[in-house]
Amino acid sequence: MKLIKQFDIILLLLWYPVIYPNDTLFPSLIIDQNIRVNYTPTVLVYAIDNKDVQKAVKCAVELKRDIVSRSGGHSYEKYGLGGRNNVIVLDLTFVNGITINSEMETAKIGARNRLGNVYNQLNQAGFLIPAGLCPSIGIGGHALGGRKYGLACDSMEIVDAKGEILQVDSILNADLYFALRGAGGGSYGIVTYFVFRIHRTPPQVTYMELAFNRANMTQEYQLFDAFNEVGPLHDDGIALKMRLNKSSLSITGLYLSPRTETLNAMKEFLSKVPEPISIPKFIPQTFYESFETLSKSPNKYEVVNPVHHPNFFKAKSFVVKGKGLTRQAIKVLVDFLNGASCKILASFDLFGGAANVYDSSSSFIHRDALYCIQMESDWEAKDQNTKCTDEINEFGKNFQLNFTSDESYQDFIDRNLDDWQTRYYGNIFGKLVKIKRKYVIQLSSKYPCTGLEKFRYRIIMKYSQL
Repeated sequence: MKLIKQFDIILLLLWYPVIYPNDTLFPSLIIDQNIRVNYTPTVLVYAIDNKDVQKAVKCAVELKRDIVSRSGGHSYEKYGLGGRNNVIVLDLTFVNGITINSEMETAKIGARNRLGNVYNQLNQAGFLIPAGLCPSIGIGGHALGGRKYGLACDSMEIVDAKGEILQVDSILNADLYFALRGAGGGSYGIVTYFVFRIHRTPPQVTYMELAFNRANMTQEYQLFDAFNEVGPLHDDGIALKMRLNKSSLSITGLYLSPRTETLNAMKEFLSKVPEPISIPKFIPQTFYESFETLSKSPNKYEVVNPVHHPNFFKAKSFVVKGKGLTRQAIKVLVDFLNGASCKILASFDLFGGAANVYDSSSSFIHRDALYCIQMESDWEAKDQNTKCTDEINEFGKNFQLNFTSDESYQDFIDRNLDDWQTRYYGNIFGKLVKIKRKYVIQLSSKYPCTGLEKFRYRIIMKYSQL
């Protein structure tokens, strides 16, 4: 592998840590969540602030090298390391400030902050933002909306391909604002800071958990019917997730209200689901306590100071619209899970609320979704990579063709997805390409500006998806 000469970078980057493949620390620093794939960067560069990011980008331009940035290290296909060997990785570990303005109800959050720390610091000030459940995901790659409050990012700071800092909001660089809010994925520059609208935490929320008979197909149909029919009509403060694998079937959820109000709000749904196999849980908690519970972290320390638990996995995603999965689709899915040679979990995230409200300032195309399915195959050893990846890829292709919409969710990035332009970006793909051409001008001459995927691999800058 051809490496950049060390003295070339040292001359340009004397002001912050630079780690090379011959450093004893290097191997441990390029291992993150998914060890199914791995790549070897030319160098790891650790930035402290915007000025460092600017210097690194200008260095990459001068050296005619590709540069990617890494936030949480959760990219399913390792795009946080460039998605291939021999790129400069700009790690944002130290771009981790959080400034809360209680009066304006906003928070400026550095791109490297992980969700566990974000939730913790906002909670101490009495606020929350709509986000996910995994504490170790970096906010930079995750900044998409939740059910009740929707996409909450008001503005961003981004370093473009010329190494210039741009302020991005609904007025300044509005076209870039549109692209980043829903189709960012790191393709347009390195976002270093986000300004979020934050929301007062309710005095009490209710965590919900229900388990059902996985072996009874009639009851599985009944649960899906309730999820399809009643789920979308819930109060916007309710979030529900269904999980299905070879041995279990469950619903977990959260309502931003006390237990009595939760039971009342869930009454119709509960009247339609099959009899649970254990006593349903409706547990009053604080909002932060509910995050601790839903995160499934082994201890409270790891919620705030999350670490990766590397494993081999491959994920697919499907966006379901209309009336939901049919009985035939459910049976095909259940039969596949029963017969799969690798361990596979299907998760169903119910949409609704702000997530289904059209927003002309956002490039998120899945506004009319009923729910999103994530299927993840996990295995124990590298020699199973091909078998398990091929198994879920083949099923996913046929399942999407026959039973779901043609859309997939870009945060569950999938390198093997066909027609990714349509599945991730729909009919706005052409608009996104034009925006990309406007803001990303330093391209490798090997590839012309013909599409976002080529940009993803050969562009001067690529921001980690998760």
